[in-house]
Amino acid sequence: MITVRPATAADQDSLGRFGGALMRQHHAADPRRFIQVEHPEAGYGRFLVSRIADANSLVLVADQDGSVVGYVYADVESTNWMELRGPCGIVHDVYVDGAARRLGAGRALMRAAIDWSIRKATAKSCS
Repeated sequence: MITVRPATAADQDSLGRFGGALMRQHHAADPRRFIQVEHPEAGYGRFLVSRIADANSLVLVADQDGSVVGYVYADVESTNWMELRGPCGIVHDVYVDGAARRLGAGRALMRAAIDWSIRKATAKSCS
């Protein structure tokens, strides 16, 4: 069974491993657009854990029987006059380990991120 929960500092290694895999996947698809660095796992994990305390950021993990099998990273951005839009949610990353794909983890992570961003963006536009 897949459950979605907020990421914690204890998830740093898993987040870094998946973030590094996502970076490599993007680079392989379009190396002119996406950078690739050697051994991105430690830095990526630290970065994602650093976002946990930010009220305008969201880092969730998908858990399967006590093992982290994926994550989503999203933010809510304020009004942007250049883009002529109000507050909105942006999903930066979503990744599910290959062995856990097609079990609903990606869908559950995206649903949670969308629900969160709607709540946060609506609250920002009303304040």
